[in-house]
Amino acid sequence: MSRVSIRYLAPFFFMASFLFTGLSVFAAPPDNFTATMVSSGMEMPMAKMGTKSRVENPAMKGLVTIALADAKKTIMLNVAGKTYFEQPIQDQQGAPNMYDADMVFDKKKVGADTIDGHPCIKYDAVFYRKSQPGEKYKAVIWEAQDLKEFNIQSEITVPPNPKYPGSGGKMVMKFKDIRLGAATASMFEVPGDYRKVNSVQEVMGFGGIGNIEEMMKRIPKGQRPPRP
Repeated sequence: MSRVSIRYLAPFFFMASFLFTGLSVFAAPPDNFTATMVSSGMEMPMAKMGTKSRVENPAMKGLVTIALADAKKTIMLNVAGKTYFEQPIQDQQGAPNMYDADMVFDKKKVGADTIDGHPCIKYDAVFYRKSQPGEKYKAVIWEAQDLKEFNIQSEITVPPNPKYPGSGGKMVMKFKDIRLGAATASMFEVPGDYRKVNSVQEVMGFGGIGNIEEMMKRIPKGQRPPRP
């Protein structure tokens, strides 16, 4: 993969990695929905059903990442090229996951707000692993009362990740176009006519899908990931 592509896509990969782990802390209730997640100026259509997550890449149309926590693997799909690549879920260096018995999650009600017309309860939250009590994630979360306590917005203080220069700090995640119960099993499966490939580069279709720089120019300015 070129240095240019790594520069542009690293923020997305870090965000998706945190989404597949950190977001699960706030996933219940409910745990079946489709929505558009907005973060760092990027809009990402996504779906969640139980421990399965699906996110569409905002930088490269047609590129989809699926995480299957129970199977401990991620699948990257290229919808246009009908290819896919599988790999084990990467170690998130201690990022908490609500399905891990080692995880502790505490929240305290601090007020009430209205987010996009939804009445919400606002909480201060802290989550961490029992085995790593010194590494705590802090967050402010808003749960929409008319959407079965759906976590409609989060402000999460993320520890720096040495794998991704420039990561860490406050990350704001907000959801819109929320449809509870709309996720279906087929969203998390590889279609039968897709061809398995051997690398991320292949599934991303470099040479066929186009140059990353050109694709970035076609993304609305407000949705472009920041340059490192």
